Amino acid sequence: MLAVTGLGLLGWLAWLNLSDDILPELEHSGGYAQRLDLATSWQYGEDGALSYRLVTPEAVHLDAENRYEFQSPEAQLLDDDPAVPPWTLRASTGTLLDDGETIELVGAVQASRAPFEERGRLELTTERLWLYPEQQLALTNVPSRLRELGPDETPRWVSHADELSLDWNSRVLTQIERVHDVIQPGDQLGDQPDPAPR
Repeated sequence: MLAVTGLGLLGWLAWLNLSDDILPELEHSGGYAQRLDLATSWQYGEDGALSYRLVTPEAVHLDAENRYEFQSPEAQLLDDDPAVPPWTLRASTGTLLDDGETIELVGAVQASRAPFEERGRLELTTERLWLYPEQQLALTNVPSRLRELGPDETPRWVSHADELSLDWNSRVLTQIERVHDVIQPGDQLGDQPDPAPR
């Protein structure tokens, strides 16, 4: 009996020495990470109305920092008026912060809204965009391009700026630093005259 116990003890000690080489050293980050594939997130405002929907092929929740990291996210920002088309945004990566109240989009950010009333299709491109859906506010402090397209997809106007703030509820656009606008000729609907025959 004593011999069996001794062999068991030797085997256990040998495993402890060997396990140091087999098992990776665990990092203590103060939390855990959860990976989600093909994730969809819905965020509702205090009034219970849907504020935005976000879809991503891959999301990682970092518990210690209370944030989500997204790959290739696509978001739809909804207006209080259901008749107003939503803004659709895409980016290379994204981060969800403050329990969903803040979204940071980074890398080839593209935002667009379908034509509505007298406005044509609106498009915004930049490299970084901060969204505050509850406040219906979008901000960037890097160069951006905003443009409106007519029915034939030709630009009615194009505006470049170093910093931009867009309140999509009150429809107020603020641009700062090196603002450069190009307005195309044509009527208020953006229709271009027919080209002269050759």
